[in-house]
Amino acid sequence: MYRPEEGTMKSKKSQTTDSDTGKCIPNNDEAKTKRIPSKLLSQPRRGKRDKEGKYTLISDTTTSAVSKKIEAPKKKKKKKSSKALKRHGKDNPSGGLESLIPSLIGVAVLVTAVMAQRGFRGRASVAGIDLGTTNSVICVQRPAKGVGIIDCVEDPLTGSPIIPSVVSVYDSHKEAGEIKVGPSSKTKTLLDPHPTRVVVGHAAKRRINTHPHQTLYNAKRVLGRPHDDVAVEVLKREVEFVIEKEEERPSDDESDSDKRRRATTTAPLEAAFRVESEIVLSPQQVGGYVVNFLMELSREFLGHDNVKSAVLAVPAKFDAHQRRRTFEAFKLAGVTVARVLEEPTAAALAYGLHKKEGVEKILVYDFGGGTLDISILHVSEGYCDVMGSDGDDRLGGADFDTSVAHHLTQQHSSVLENLSAYSNNNSNNMDSATHDDDMAELLASSCDRITDDLPLCSVSSFHTLGEKVKISLSEQQQQQMDGETQQESIKARTKCLALPPLTAETKSSSLESMCESLYEETLEMTLEEFDEVCKPLFDRSVIPATRLVEDLTLQMKEIDEIVMVGGTTRMPQIRELVRQAFPDAQLNTHIDPDITVAYGAASVID
Repeated sequence: MYRPEEGTMKSKKSQTTDSDTGKCIPNNDEAKTKRIPSKLLSQPRRGKRDKEGKYTLISDTTTSAVSKKIEAPKKKKKKKSSKALKRHGKDNPSGGLESLIPSLIGVAVLVTAVMAQRGFRGRASVAGIDLGTTNSVICVQRPAKGVGIIDCVEDPLTGSPIIPSVVSVYDSHKEAGEIKVGPSSKTKTLLDPHPTRVVVGHAAKRRINTHPHQTLYNAKRVLGRPHDDVAVEVLKREVEFVIEKEEERPSDDESDSDKRRRATTTAPLEAAFRVESEIVLSPQQVGGYVVNFLMELSREFLGHDNVKSAVLAVPAKFDAHQRRRTFEAFKLAGVTVARVLEEPTAAALAYGLHKKEGVEKILVYDFGGGTLDISILHVSEGYCDVMGSDGDDRLGGADFDTSVAHHLTQQHSSVLENLSAYSNNNSNNMDSATHDDDMAELLASSCDRITDDLPLCSVSSFHTLGEKVKISLSEQQQQQMDGETQQESIKARTKCLALPPLTAETKSSSLESMCESLYEETLEMTLEEFDEVCKPLFDRSVIPATRLVEDLTLQMKEIDEIVMVGGTTRMPQIRELVRQAFPDAQLNTHIDPDITVAYGAASVID
């Protein structure tokens, strides 16, 4: 019986009884259908309590509405599925994150292409550096699986990755306007003077003629060498900047390695370069400025400053002290040395010869601007080991330039004599301070007619012009060998500005009038003259290679591959001499010989 105060109803789970007929109705879906007896539905039920606490009764209409609400829902008819739905019903439905993946990949590819077009080249963090005697190179590897694409960074000034290892210091008194002032001049550095007071590379090389006493080059020749070494004496005769004995540093200023070195040995003082009365630079400091400049180029090229370390390539014959001095150059530039690689090994890696079948012995012929270095490598299971090294520390491309310069000096001695006469002349139009200045520097800084392409005829410029003559002769000879030209005689020409003879009328000439009196002097040299002048150098160029083969008790025919490294190997005469000495070996020359070492160093970046 239904009791209003209880508000509940009891029924059996398995069946439902019709109150009107008394018959049992099977409960087919008791979870969904609960039928209420009609007698109970007809009786009034207690509703909500009002404000006075009395209950209200719910009418039949209300009850019937409630019954309708609790009736079992009707089953929906199943829609007939199409053939396409039956066929693809188990496929993944469209929409959702999975459908966006192809679009996201496309957007990523598009963004990468746009960034590459705008110069972004990945987050390379390590560079390969070849700190050379005459030229230096920095290469970076783009991140990729295995060995990525290697880019050798170009100097925006010339578009060439070959950076002269030349450093020139601005005169703080006369060239104060050239010194950079700004945020870059306040950056912390171990280099002193600050890099903003120094110009490096091609811009510095152009100052050799105009500021010969402030421009330093070939510093690697005397790196880590005593001041009385033969190499130092030879360099003194070839340059115009002052080379002297380094000053004894206080023990507090010495590095730990230097302290141990001086405590265990009586090491002599090394060579140093005096630029001004208060500025003296060591060879490793010069190298530090070059490395700093290379790192600046890499940051501009990559678009970020993520490169903080480098794979360093050093000559195989460098001793422990010379290697320490090289590390010091990198430390002064704020660069961490990630790995040390010997230059001949780096050159072989650049060509991938360590993976080439049938290759056991490789000869690396490294003829740079300052030295000739020969190494023989043994290849085993993909690794290169240096079997031995030899070379000539006093033979390089610069020596060929010097030989050409001496030849030009003999041909045009009167031009240099005129310049010397003007320098010694006491002019009334110049004050006493000017008398001490070099006439070549004075004229170059005050005469607009004197340019890089048309310099003043002087001892310094003859060395620069000698290099141009050498390059011109080598290029013409190579073109003739390749059949690109049919000219019978090969001759190189260049020009410089010369002063006329000093006369009674010109003794009192002002700088302006001397500038106007300059005339063009033509310098010429034939290929035959070049071969004759440089014959002693050519004869010396193969001796270290043949000597090393004999010292290692090898035979010439055992050399499988030869890697030509260094700008001097571009000379056809040098290549022919090497071919004649090793007729059974394959010459590798298709990679630019000036960038081969840095290229190989960059290829081993982890």
